[in-house]
Amino acid sequence: MAVSFAERFSLLRERDPRLLFLAQATSVLGSSMMPVALAFAILGTGGGTDEIGWVMGAQTAPLIVFLLLGGTLADRWGRRATMIGSDLVRAALDAAVVILLLTTQLPLAGFVLFVVLRSVAASFFLPALYGFIPEVVPGARLQEANALNTTLNSVGSLAGPALAGLLVTVTEPHWVITIDAATFVVSALLLLAVRARPTTADAEDGQATPVHHQLLQGWREFSSRTWLWSLLVYTSLSTALVLCPAMVLGVSLVGARHGASQWGLVLAAEGAGAVLGGLVAMRLSFARPLLASVFCTFGLGVFAALMALHVPVPLLMAGAALSGGGFALLHVLWTSSLQTQVPADALSRVSAYDGVATVSSMTLGYWWAGPVADRTGPEAVLWCGVAWIVLSAAVMSGVPDLRRVVPVPGAREHGGVGAPAGTEPSGT
Repeated sequence: MAVSFAERFSLLRERDPRLLFLAQATSVLGSSMMPVALAFAILGTGGGTDEIGWVMGAQTAPLIVFLLLGGTLADRWGRRATMIGSDLVRAALDAAVVILLLTTQLPLAGFVLFVVLRSVAASFFLPALYGFIPEVVPGARLQEANALNTTLNSVGSLAGPALAGLLVTVTEPHWVITIDAATFVVSALLLLAVRARPTTADAEDGQATPVHHQLLQGWREFSSRTWLWSLLVYTSLSTALVLCPAMVLGVSLVGARHGASQWGLVLAAEGAGAVLGGLVAMRLSFARPLLASVFCTFGLGVFAALMALHVPVPLLMAGAALSGGGFALLHVLWTSSLQTQVPADALSRVSAYDGVATVSSMTLGYWWAGPVADRTGPEAVLWCGVAWIVLSAAVMSGVPDLRRVVPVPGAREHGGVGAPAGTEPSGT
């Protein structure tokens, strides 16, 4: 029987999921304010756009390096403790920067060091979160939980920059950074109050296992699942070959022709589409979620094609919303499958590979698009991206594992993991 739309929000009426998602939403809101605050703080100390670029770029490399370690230590230490520690470290870093901004002229190296340390701390939080959600939410409601988390994150990502821009116009950037520090403290306190069902390997045997052995075990869990690594390769290449180039080229194709405000509307439409995609994920269920996730990238292909055709901005906004919604739905289906198909004690380690692939593909995509477009023209780059989406989706739809993996409602509740179609979930 179909579940009503209102009932899909019933998780927020339950104490522990509500505390978890409120913690995450608060943290995301504060973090989304930080890029605006940092940019104006750098300008306020005499820096320019080059310095802003250096600082923003310095946030990427630590994630690539430390996400796998963060996922391993989250499985080892416990997800809640890892998340709270990450929150408190980032709050302390924010507080230190606020003090320095108030008392001294912070140099560029200081800003770079700040974002690097902040990214290192974030690399411990992200894998732990994916593993912690199944400890709080019953297995049968994981898609609903991930959809709710995605929706709240999308709303925070939309509201954060707008709120930061408003605050910076009436006050100083250090006040925005102070608010961000406060959101991390609030998040840590909320997480501390969550009652979780421990399913991680916190036991003595897990603590006794050397870290490098746990890293190797995580790789085995990842590489042994064809559906997992093949879908991750597919989405990562779609990000590097289509999504990031579209973002880079849109600045010139749309912003330079119609004005920066029009490109801002396109980006806002993409964010709004992500919110809608999360809401749709609360409503829909799929018998073959991983197969369905392959076709979620078609919205990105439509967006790239519309940009290559130089359509009016309102039509391009519709394409951007379709792209954002598709990726949000893909993220929910992917995360929910990961949480039910991978053993609980390795979940943070395995999910870290997703983070590494995402950050790496974004870095590559932002790097290559501009130089190649200068030689071939932006339209050629975009049309190649459209061709990739169509052809690669056709190939991926033929991967047998994507058809075999199905949801296993309640698997986590009984200590088991998901199973391919036609088999029973394993128990402990």
